Amino acid sequence: MKKKLFGSLVICQVVLLTCLILQAGVIWAQDRRDIPARTPDIHFVPTPHEVVEIMLRLADVNKKDIVYDLGCGDGRIVIAAAKKAGAKSYGFDSDPVMVRKSQQNVRNEGVGHLVSVYEADIFNLDLSKTSVITLYLLPSLNVKLIFQLEKLKPGSRIVSHDFDMEGVIPDVEATVNRPGGGTSKVYLWTTPLRKTNSR
Repeated sequence: MKKKLFGSLVICQVVLLTCLILQAGVIWAQDRRDIPARTPDIHFVPTPHEVVEIMLRLADVNKKDIVYDLGCGDGRIVIAAAKKAGAKSYGFDSDPVMVRKSQQNVRNEGVGHLVSVYEADIFNLDLSKTSVITLYLLPSLNVKLIFQLEKLKPGSRIVSHDFDMEGVIPDVEATVNRPGGGTSKVYLWTTPLRKTNSR
């Protein structure tokens, strides 16, 4: 009797230990999914919706465009481009948590047929197929993108919230009044880019 009881206790302990190990493995795997492949260059700060609208309007986004949002955060720009203009849109972010949030927002807004979001290093992307690039990055990161942006087809548009691109002359620089107070800058460039040292 004692042997049977002891055997049952051992089996219970083994089962319990196995369950704990499996649970820990699931938690570890979940945590690993949240670790970016590389350290993000900038933390997510959302572009106000009214600024998104101006950005898309300045870039004259239409259903023939292919829009890339570099550092897409919660996906609001690519979602707006799809809903307002019917444009095929792609978001890219290095933060897997924000990528999953964007993908969920895309599903919630019913624009999955037009919008795709990927975890990616934006500095390794081929931008040659896009016609509109949207940015909300630090000035140093905008400058770092110049080499890639120069490969865009002529007539492609690049629009940035708040930050310009040192050494490149914007075609438009607009000030947007936010309903909650304060202002935002929006910059638009059209390719080929005009450098400040161009003659």
